[in-house]
Amino acid sequence: MVRAVAEAGAPGAEGAPEGSRRGPTRRLAGLFGSSGIGAYLRVAAFGSGARMFGLASQFVVLILLSRVLSKAGFGEMMIAFGIYRVIGTALGVGGSLVLLFHISRHPEDRAAEIRLHRFTALITGAASCLLALIGAREAGLIATALNKPALADWMVLLAPFAVFSTLLVVATGALEGRSRVSESILVGEVAPSAARIVLLPLVAFLALPESTVAHVLTLSVLLPWLWASRRIWAREIPGMRAWTRWDYQYCAKFVGATLFANQLGAIDLVVAGALFPSAVVADYAVASRIAALYAFFQLILLKRFAPLAGHLLQAEDDAALRRDTGLCRSLTIGCTALTIAGILAVAPYVLPLFGGFGGAMTFLVWLAVPSFVTSFYATSDRLLVIAGKADVLLGLTVSSFLLLALSPYLTAPWIGSAAIPAAMILSALALNPIVAVYAQRLYGVVTIRPIDIGTIAIVCLTLGYHAHATSLVSTLAACLVLAIVGTAFLLSAGGTGWSLKSLRRRA
Repeated sequence: MVRAVAEAGAPGAEGAPEGSRRGPTRRLAGLFGSSGIGAYLRVAAFGSGARMFGLASQFVVLILLSRVLSKAGFGEMMIAFGIYRVIGTALGVGGSLVLLFHISRHPEDRAAEIRLHRFTALITGAASCLLALIGAREAGLIATALNKPALADWMVLLAPFAVFSTLLVVATGALEGRSRVSESILVGEVAPSAARIVLLPLVAFLALPESTVAHVLTLSVLLPWLWASRRIWAREIPGMRAWTRWDYQYCAKFVGATLFANQLGAIDLVVAGALFPSAVVADYAVASRIAALYAFFQLILLKRFAPLAGHLLQAEDDAALRRDTGLCRSLTIGCTALTIAGILAVAPYVLPLFGGFGGAMTFLVWLAVPSFVTSFYATSDRLLVIAGKADVLLGLTVSSFLLLALSPYLTAPWIGSAAIPAAMILSALALNPIVAVYAQRLYGVVTIRPIDIGTIAIVCLTLGYHAHATSLVSTLAACLVLAIVGTAFLLSAGGTGWSLKSLRRRA
C-alpha cells in the first residue's frame, strides 16, 4: 500500500500505477527509475506548460489593457488590482492550507471534505468581503493618500475581485488535498488567464467603458471558482464542519507568513527606491521579475509533494515520508539548478530587448544565489507546512522580511547596490538551516549533507565570479557548473544507479 501511495499518490491522485503509463512519460519515468518520479514528471510537465501559458497570457493581457485603458488609467487600475490581489492571496493561502492539511490526511472522506470546504469558503469569503468593503468605503482616502484621485473608482470596481480571488485560492487547496494538482493549476492559473484573453478583446472591439475591465477581471476568477467549488453545493451532504481554535491559529499564521513572504519584487523594490537612484531601481526591477522564474519548477513539484506528505504523516509511515521527501528534494534542486543555468545562458541576449537595462545582468546573477540555496531546503519547508508547524515558518518569514528591509541600510555604504541581493543571500544561508534542524529533529529528514555544503560553496563562488566578470567565459563557467549539478541531482532522484562504477560495468 505504501508503494502504491508513493507511486500513484493518495486516493484520487493523478498518478497512475506504473503499468498503466503510456508513451513518452512512461519512457522518461523509466529512465529515472520507478520510485514515484513519474507522478512528479507528469505534474511538472503539465505545470510548466500552464506556467508558460500564464506568462505568455500576461504579456498579451498587458498589451490589451494598454489598448483599452489610458496610460494613467492603466497605472491606477494596476495599483487597485495589486492591493486586492495581495488580500486575496494572503487570505486564500491561509484557508487553502487548512483544507490541504485536513483533506490530504483523509482524501477518501468526501463528506468531511465538503463540510470543511463550505465553512472555509464561508469564513475566508466573509473576511475578504469585509476588507473589500473597507477598501471600497475608504477608496477616496486611499486615493488621496497616494495622490491619485481616479484610483478611488478602481478601488470600488475591483472590490468583488478580492472576494472571488480569495475563494478561488481556497478551492485550489481542496483540489490539492486530493492530489488533483493538475486541475488545481488549471483552474487557479490557466483559466483566469484564458478568460482575460477571451473577454478583453471583446471590451476593445465593442468599445465598452473602461470600468468593464474591472468586471472582466472579476469574472476571470469567479467562473473558475464556480467550477472548482462545485462539490460544496452537493445537497446529499448537509452541514458544515467548523474550524477548531487550532485551525484559526494555523490560518492566521500563514496569512501573516504570506504577507511577509512578498519580498522579491515587493519590499525589495521599496528598499531599493529609498537607497538608490531610479536608474538602479529600474535595473533591479527588471532583474527581480526575471529572477522570479528561478523557482519555476520548484513550486510545481512542491504542490505534488504536499498532499502525499500529509497522507504519509497521517499513516505514520516515516520511512516512506523520508523517501518521498528525498525524491522531491533532489528533483527540486536539479530543476532549479538547470532553470538558473538556462536563464543565465539566454539573459545576455534577452536583456538588450528591454532597452537600456545593462545593469540588470549583475543583479540577475546575484539573485540566483539565494534561489539555489533555498532549493535545498524547500521540500523540508513544505513538510513543516503540511505538518502544521506554523510557528517556525512564521518566525523565519518575519525574520527574513526584517533582514531584507533593514540590513541594506547598513551595508549599502560598503557594497552599494549589491546590498539588496546580499540581504537575500544572508537570509537564505542563515535562516534556512533552522528548517533543516526542525525537519531532522521531528521526522528524521536529512535536508543538508556535507557534500551539499561543498556544492553550494562551489556554485556560489562560480556565480560570484560571474557577477563580477559578466563575460562570455564567466557565463559559460556558471552555466556549466549549474548544469552538472542539476543533472547529477536529477539522476540521483531517479535511483537508477548511474555512477562511474555502473558506467564502467556497462562498458
